[in-house]
Amino acid sequence: MRRIVGVETEYGLAARKPDGARGVRISGGEAAQRLFTPLERQYASSNVFLPNGGRMYLDVGSHPEYATPECANLDDLLVHERAGDELLVALAQRAEAEGADAGEPIDIRLLKNNVDAHGNSYGCHENYCIPRALDLPGLAAVLTPFLVTRQVLCGSGRWSPDGFAISQRAEVLHDELSSMTTRSRPLINTRDEPLADPSRFRRLHVISGDSNCSEPSAALKVGSLLAVLDAVEAASTGAGPAVPALELADVAGALRAVAQDPRAVLTLVSGRTIGALDIQREYLAATGETPIAARWERVLDLLEAGAEDDLDGEVEWVTKRALLRRYADARGLAWSDRRLAQVDLAFHELTRAADGTPRGLFRLLEGRGAASRLTDPDAVGRALVTPPPDTRAVLRGRLIRTARQERRPYTVDWVQFTAHDLPDGAGGRGDRAVKLPDPLAVADEAVDAMVEALASPSRG
Repeated sequence: MRRIVGVETEYGLAARKPDGARGVRISGGEAAQRLFTPLERQYASSNVFLPNGGRMYLDVGSHPEYATPECANLDDLLVHERAGDELLVALAQRAEAEGADAGEPIDIRLLKNNVDAHGNSYGCHENYCIPRALDLPGLAAVLTPFLVTRQVLCGSGRWSPDGFAISQRAEVLHDELSSMTTRSRPLINTRDEPLADPSRFRRLHVISGDSNCSEPSAALKVGSLLAVLDAVEAASTGAGPAVPALELADVAGALRAVAQDPRAVLTLVSGRTIGALDIQREYLAATGETPIAARWERVLDLLEAGAEDDLDGEVEWVTKRALLRRYADARGLAWSDRRLAQVDLAFHELTRAADGTPRGLFRLLEGRGAASRLTDPDAVGRALVTPPPDTRAVLRGRLIRTARQERRPYTVDWVQFTAHDLPDGAGGRGDRAVKLPDPLAVADEAVDAMVEALASPSRG
């Protein structure tokens, strides 16, 4: 079935001004202000919907954030997530160039991770459009064991002096469901913002996953949950087998146990014990044949066999741990050596040197063929300016593009576009809005009429 999905990524940000060998680090607020200056100059705002249907903005805590446009398949999502990375990198390059031209040079670093050097956490939020009729608490109960153990497939890994965790987010999560996103971070956020017709749709807002530089890990993160959601909906109508009915005795404890050991044994409310990998296998079996099934099964097989080194370059946490071990061994460092913390951060950097060479260690591995890439660079290039072809992002992008070409003032969000100061046909001027309630709509007569009005030479 077709299902709308999107990802919001909060990026780490650091910046320095030249001063001596290392420069002087500036505050996060100033770094964010410098980063977004070119965007504000172009759009008169730091919260912008782009012609490709996505949204770029400055989030709480001075974190740059990019939300992909609505996507109706996993391939498009991966392409548009990568395009978001590239758009932020390009913005950083523009900010550096403008700073140099103004005599205020700055060096900006963007990181696609979930924790800074001080332990502050920021998120990667997944959004799945589900039917309003699907009971959210019941769905959350079904998904919780899956989400707790999904980190074995797609965690991005984190070094600490005491060891290695396979997930960056697991340590800061506490609840299954909550309307909060900061003080009490849950697996699933319950805030009811469907960003679509509320009588038909609900948004499943999953905030427990790590950000991924690795595209195979990103594919597993989202693709496996898409498969589980399809299985849940099929079971609810009697069209498929029941999804596992598992209930963990201690959700937060289980999250941390799996983060420390992907083969951890967990306890259910019933008193039964079950391995994290076995939980994943139960969900895999319930989803049947899906596009992600073979990759999902391969990861579980190799982890169960203790052969995770064979996943180096495919699963992000495995790739990071292998790199850290090679670095430490080559330099004779103990695992507790703080220099490994810098390697951990450098793994996630997205920004590039002046000659275009990646600064980030993962991007260097990817460029050398030591880490797998799934997206086509040409497709990513198109996604910088072009929406996915089969969602309402097409309509939003068309409206934004026309308004900007015609220099018409407008405001826009996910479900509505409003043109300002348009002729009203009676000699006056005013606002005119068009709603976009269906995330799968690609044609709309009201949008056609709005585009015609925007492009009309009449200025009243």
